[in-house]
Amino acid sequence: MSSSATAPHRRRAAFFGSSFGLVVIGIVFDVGALLNVPGAAELRTGEDPGMGATDAGTALALLVVAAWITVIWRRRLPLLPLVAGGVLAVVGISYVLLLVGAVAVVRRSPRGMPWVAGLTTVLAVLFAIREALTSWGGALPWYFTSRADAQYEPTWIVMSFVWVLLSLGAAMGIALYGRARREAADSDERAQRELERADLLTEKMVRQAERERIARDMHDALAHRLSVVSLHAGALEAAASQTTAGGGAVGQDAGEIARTVREQTHAALQDMRGLIGDLRGGAIAPSSSPATTSAIGALLGDLRHGGARISAFVVIEAPERSAALFDSAVFRIVQESLTNAVKHAPGAHIDVYVRTDPQTGARIRVENPLTAQAPAAGTVPGGGNGTVGIRERAAALDGTAWIGAHDGVFIVDVTLPWQERG
Repeated sequence: MSSSATAPHRRRAAFFGSSFGLVVIGIVFDVGALLNVPGAAELRTGEDPGMGATDAGTALALLVVAAWITVIWRRRLPLLPLVAGGVLAVVGISYVLLLVGAVAVVRRSPRGMPWVAGLTTVLAVLFAIREALTSWGGALPWYFTSRADAQYEPTWIVMSFVWVLLSLGAAMGIALYGRARREAADSDERAQRELERADLLTEKMVRQAERERIARDMHDALAHRLSVVSLHAGALEAAASQTTAGGGAVGQDAGEIARTVREQTHAALQDMRGLIGDLRGGAIAPSSSPATTSAIGALLGDLRHGGARISAFVVIEAPERSAALFDSAVFRIVQESLTNAVKHAPGAHIDVYVRTDPQTGARIRVENPLTAQAPAAGTVPGGGNGTVGIRERAAALDGTAWIGAHDGVFIVDVTLPWQERG
């Protein structure tokens, strides 16, 4: 068992141990103080001094035991020992338990310190006045002198008030010490929370700095390369147009290809700028190819225009009701599935099934035959991140994704629960 797990048990054991010791000491002290109550004991003076308990003294002893047992609940119910101590003080036995209860109440509720201190002080002072002016309070003089009339001597009368001042001062010191410890513990807890908050903010700042570094690297490297490609594509389109003016069919094909390259490069550049804006957390310009289900038709059209053989069944219901994250996830999953099919099965027939509706959510299924044909020249080698990204997008929306080969066909099958626009 770890030290953190055993710490509460140790504190609990220490509390019950201290409570038991306090109860025993308090009972012994107050049973001895029963002499303060007239008639609680029979005192013998002379050569063989002694005392004997009376029926009233026996009843008071039982009251003392019952009153001091309340100390066990001083944390949960601090008013219990305070009331029990007040009873013992009013009866005339002692006000020690009253002080213990007062300290417990102040520790539990520091705001109640003024009225608790006032009540305890009044009862303790009245106790001393009764000892000084009446026959009550003969316990301490008897134990020191063995004389029943010693309590009327000026010395013991003064001692009654001295004991009140000392005991009240001690109780006040203990209460203030406990209050200071509690405030220190609260301050430490607040400091710990602030430290954790500072660590969290530091972590966020580090992440933000890393995002900005990635954004700078992407802009410096990729944006430059894509801009150069777009520039050369424009030059190719201009040259092809001149060839077309001379009546060459090849020039028309070259011009169409160049125009497609330029448009796709420009779209890629816009998408990259959008990603950079996301990383930096700032406002971004709208992308030329929005990642929504409404763009799936254009996506299929571009691939067909490039020569891909695609059979598609696409039904998008209530797109205006779907959440943006859901809408974007459907498009990105379809996009990556098609990219994966075109890359690994060039020239093969691709089957696409996409259906979204508020009742069943989204179902996306893309199939292409497995082929040993090498990827087309110029195709960017895959790193396996596409299928991983599909699974991550599905998991983020509590959906499911099955990706793999079955009966000679490579299948991407994704189901997403519907998400309503907020």
